[in-house]
Amino acid sequence: MSTENNPQVGQQEEPVLVLDDKKYVISELSDEAKYIVACLNSLSVKQQNFQMELDQVRVASEGMTAKLKEAVEKEDEEIIPEEV
Repeated sequence: MSTENNPQVGQQEEPVLVLDDKKYVISELSDEAKYIVACLNSLSVKQQNFQMELDQVRVASEGMTAKLKEAVEKEDEEIIPEEV
């Protein structure tokens, strides 16, 4: 499912829904269908936002892992072996 809005010079096309390779003018759909299209558009935005948040969490986790490695390596260097 996708929606299209392709204005051309001199004419303004209405948003169109493409579903199963068929095109539907959204303004001509039933109120229920319009509501479902709006819900699907909202869900798409939420999915994009969740993906951005997931990417941010992944990058932050990688950064924290790198800091942990540095901290552990620093501790290893500070340990002085006992002489026998």
